[in-house]
Amino acid sequence: MSIDHLPFYTHLEELRSRLIKSAVAIGVSFCLCYFFSDFLIQLLFEPVKQVLPSNSKMVFTALTEGFIAYLKVAFWASLFLSSPVVLYQVWSFIAPGLYAHEKSTLRKALFWGGLLFISGGLFGYWIIVPFVLNITFGYANENLQALPRLKNYLTFAAKTLFTFGLVFELPFLMAVTSKVGLVSHDYFKKNRKICYIVLYGLAVLLVPTDIFSQLLLFLPLVGVYEIGIYLARWMGLKNNHE
Repeated sequence: MSIDHLPFYTHLEELRSRLIKSAVAIGVSFCLCYFFSDFLIQLLFEPVKQVLPSNSKMVFTALTEGFIAYLKVAFWASLFLSSPVVLYQVWSFIAPGLYAHEKSTLRKALFWGGLLFISGGLFGYWIIVPFVLNITFGYANENLQALPRLKNYLTFAAKTLFTFGLVFELPFLMAVTSKVGLVSHDYFKKNRKICYIVLYGLAVLLVPTDIFSQLLLFLPLVGVYEIGIYLARWMGLKNNHE
């Protein structure tokens, strides 16, 4: 019996099974990540440790802030660790209903999408976070002591990694929409100003209080968008010649 003629409840049972397996994978990953949460916290602290003045440390002011911070780090790390299992469950559920060329396209999209997201996160970790911290902690002096709060730093680091992971997907999505003919490559060029406003809004979300840091974050976002315009134009022209 083909996938198209399976009873509806059979699909529901399979979906339930896939969801349970995904939830178990996330739960096991969470336990594992919480066990190694000290290492994960130290890894996230590495950029701020490089710029903190001597004898300065991270602080927390609420009684449960440290505990909650460890839980949050373990949770987000568990989502990343379990993502291959979750994606495999999603793939196993939808793949039987796809044609061969659709499966090939989806595999490429998952591969390049995942690779770009990881690259964006690493870019945020190695480049953006230290860059912003160097600027903000540069105001510390003998009259002004830097006492970064644990919650604020982890929130900033998480938002930066996640935002740049998503932003690095932008050129890929622009190229794909141009290749399939969903959006003309000229569309991105004509609406450049609107997109710049949106990108600046992302910079404001990352650094709400410092306009100078916002502008410095805005520049690489613009660079990523311009790369997307080039790729969309290239894929669009390539598609027209085929």
